[in-house]
Amino acid sequence: MEYVCKLGTEAGRVISQTEEAVSEAQLRQRLAAAGYYVFSIEPKEVLKARLRGLRRRKIRPDDFLIFNQQFLTLSKSGLPLQKSLELLARQTRAQELHAAVEEVRERVRGGALLSEAFEALGLFPKIYSATLRAGERSGSLDRVLAQYVTYQKATRSFRKKFLAALIYPAFLLVFLVALIAFVITFIVPRFAMLYADLDVQLPPLTRLLIEFSLGIKRIGLVVLVGLGAGLLLWRGAWRSQRTRVAWDRVKFRLPVAGKLLLKFSVAEFGRTLATLLQGGIPIVAALETAKEAVSSPLLAQAITQAQVEVTGGRSLTASLRMTGFFPAIALDMLEVGETTGALPSMLESLAEFFEEDVSIDLSTLVALVDPLMIAAIAVVVAFVLVAFYLPLFSMAAQVH
Repeated sequence: MEYVCKLGTEAGRVISQTEEAVSEAQLRQRLAAAGYYVFSIEPKEVLKARLRGLRRRKIRPDDFLIFNQQFLTLSKSGLPLQKSLELLARQTRAQELHAAVEEVRERVRGGALLSEAFEALGLFPKIYSATLRAGERSGSLDRVLAQYVTYQKATRSFRKKFLAALIYPAFLLVFLVALIAFVITFIVPRFAMLYADLDVQLPPLTRLLIEFSLGIKRIGLVVLVGLGAGLLLWRGAWRSQRTRVAWDRVKFRLPVAGKLLLKFSVAEFGRTLATLLQGGIPIVAALETAKEAVSSPLLAQAITQAQVEVTGGRSLTASLRMTGFFPAIALDMLEVGETTGALPSMLESLAEFFEEDVSIDLSTLVALVDPLMIAAIAVVVAFVLVAFYLPLFSMAAQVH
């Protein structure tokens, strides 16, 4: 059978080539004996139908974290791998994860390595397969699993805090948009009909609001169609790597949010690379996996550039400095870590530093945005009240 292999050479280059072998396990042994670092091995033609079905599903991060915690406990207890996988499959309630673990168990029973089995499904993060592979090579699966669980907990906690801080401002923004839409489509037309029946001379402010509202209502359908078409075009363009990188460039240059998002990406990179290096993965291979694990396409592009420089013999700090992506303080911390030989622990410290920085900046930003949003809602309400009660005051004055 033919397999497509993604390999790391002794010189630090990453290559892809096609090899023939009886099984994945045999091919992996052969390539390892030849001095290659194996990133992935996949059949060229044959993929099981159920794998195609599995790839269309997603495994919830919380379910995956629970699975890894249980896996770590069973691994520490000394149970054989097959028995551990059987117990995990039986214990897992999430249907997608249960099916995936069953498939992994069958592949391991067929002679595949654990890392190969997880990687072949295409459902799990690249960093997970790479971490397992490092544990298999070093014979310390318990240690790398514990490191990965710590990584999962830290990243999940950080992301949840980040998203939780944005919930209230997002709610206020939705409320403000809904309020404006309600005023334009419901309140203004009724007041306009009332004043038209009363034949009242309207002040300029009231006339302006009525004309604006009626104008929006007239072109409302066109606006909605335009928004829908724009959304479809954006979804199509988003599939292009160039579009995503261009959006990242714009995003990171935003006045306040840009710095916040940059720190978020640097923290994500630091924690990912620290986990890989602590697992015993070489620096070039770790960078290869890290660029596939980070969420920012622009950061992935910077990591690729740095990987080329590291392969050429430059230090990691010098290579990252050349990309122009990373803040000076991050590079200074990495330089200290490289100089002292404590790069993995310094990367962890870097991640913790920037995560704390993001939390503080986000709290400050939310503290500023919330009053502004509430003030905007108050202004909209006050404007509408003043605009539509002015004619009533005029009528009352005429009666008196």
